[in-house]
Amino acid sequence: MRSTLLLVLCGFWLSFPTLAQTDLPTSRSVPVKISGGLNAYAGFYMASGIAARNQTSPFGLSGSVTVALPGGISLPFSAVLGNQGNSFRQPFNQFGVSPTYKWVTAHAGYRNVSFSPFTLAGHTFLGGGVELNPGKLRLGAVYGRFNKAISTNLAEPDIISAYQRTGYALKVGYGTSGNYVDLIMLRAKDDSASIVSAPQSVSQTVSPAENMVVGITTRLLILKHITIELDGALSAYTRDVRSTEVSAEGRNSIVRFFGNLFTPRLSTQLTQATQATIGYRTKNAGIKLQYKRIDPNFQTMGAYYFQSDIESYAIVPSLTLLDGKLRLSGSYGIQYDNLANNKNARTGRTIGSLVVAYNPATAFGLDVQLSNYGISQQAGLRPVIDTVRLAQNNFSATVNTRYTIQNEDVVNLFTLSATRQQLSDLNQRTAAFTNNTNTNLNLGYFYQRVKNGLGGNLMLSYTQANLAQGMSTKFYGPTLGITKGFLNNKVSTSATASYLINQQPDLTGQIVNGQVINASANAGYQIAKRQNLTLQLLYLKSNTGVAEQRYNELRGTLGYGISF
Repeated sequence: MRSTLLLVLCGFWLSFPTLAQTDLPTSRSVPVKISGGLNAYAGFYMASGIAARNQTSPFGLSGSVTVALPGGISLPFSAVLGNQGNSFRQPFNQFGVSPTYKWVTAHAGYRNVSFSPFTLAGHTFLGGGVELNPGKLRLGAVYGRFNKAISTNLAEPDIISAYQRTGYALKVGYGTSGNYVDLIMLRAKDDSASIVSAPQSVSQTVSPAENMVVGITTRLLILKHITIELDGALSAYTRDVRSTEVSAEGRNSIVRFFGNLFTPRLSTQLTQATQATIGYRTKNAGIKLQYKRIDPNFQTMGAYYFQSDIESYAIVPSLTLLDGKLRLSGSYGIQYDNLANNKNARTGRTIGSLVVAYNPATAFGLDVQLSNYGISQQAGLRPVIDTVRLAQNNFSATVNTRYTIQNEDVVNLFTLSATRQQLSDLNQRTAAFTNNTNTNLNLGYFYQRVKNGLGGNLMLSYTQANLAQGMSTKFYGPTLGITKGFLNNKVSTSATASYLINQQPDLTGQIVNGQVINASANAGYQIAKRQNLTLQLLYLKSNTGVAEQRYNELRGTLGYGISF
């Protein structure tokens, strides 16, 4: 076993997981633990009517090893070898730790730290930092490399250049984790000498930038039932640090205050972002009022992406009735863009939703979800032409029900779900090309014997899509499945089969009829506590009526697995 593990480990790439927080090792820390598994498989594949999508005789070996170190650090390794291709999988290429001792948390290596949504908000950096929370005092500081320098050349035109970016963020606040006020500042800058000269087409789009952000974030509990949440930030973003400086006479009071930390230039833009929520909550009811405004081109180097140029208002109520058996929640909001009035059109959106959950008893439950999304345009710098005016409404409704009949040995579960989605184009000139509806129905029955492991299920499904210009498709049919265990569940078996009838348009637009048959069988045998054999057979027959979709496939796999 040890020699096998060594051979596998030689082919693995080392990877270190990014950890949000780990505790400092102590004298009672658990020893190093190694766990994982090794799997071998071989099979066959046959196809007719289409080009083969697999090897005719696939085989391979896969394995994974996880090394758990004291302090909660895990090192995963994985690899796949076979005639279908070789790969080494490593979910992380970066290493970082954030050990915590009492009210001190240190950050080292590659870290993701968030101080507020509009300042430092989860951007990965390579460096270090510390967060101190003695009592109600909240202090934080991080410093590191936010971007790695990337150079390009004419031989590799697809690579986009990037300057090395370093920065720091500071936080000062007071309060507890759920009731606090924090002030944050972030400053980051690109090193204009970190990359060599790039081709002209690239140098025109990539320039060294600089950013300084000051913000506030707070969560306050007022009285007993009222909460206030506020996140705000002011960002000074220079798109090219090589541009001309702005004279002192043109600087406002905010720029003069931070003048020692940031140099305003002709390419500097001052923007702001704000989101606020006020909520009232009692035992059985609650309501929230939400507001958000993000200026056009708002950016912070402490986050990867922001949806800018939006302003929105929303109301979010909730209600609980009948001793918790009936729960209702919903929301309604409006949103629009073109805050600077510099776009050809202003786009407005309305968003509404309602969720109803009724569970009067353990045996019965009903869930209803409704949503309505509308979008429309108004004239901006130019009038909106009727032939291209965007005015749509998207409605969606989902209903799920369940009913259970149960005793000590048998469980019977009945389910019914229905979904309706409808896109309505309110512009009569384009409605014929965009209107569509989709309806889906599923009726299910599930049977399970508790003692002997016998189970089964039957599902009837129906889907109809009415497309633009009178086109429509239908899919309907049953799915049957069964499971059974033997020899005190050392042997497990299962089988599933589905028969789907379809009506859909072909390439000429004519409606054709067809069917798809899908079947599978699985068996597993537990040889020992950590060893097992598996067998799988899959069959697919597609005859949808479209010539390109008529084919048969059969595949099987025999596998052996061991875990440690």
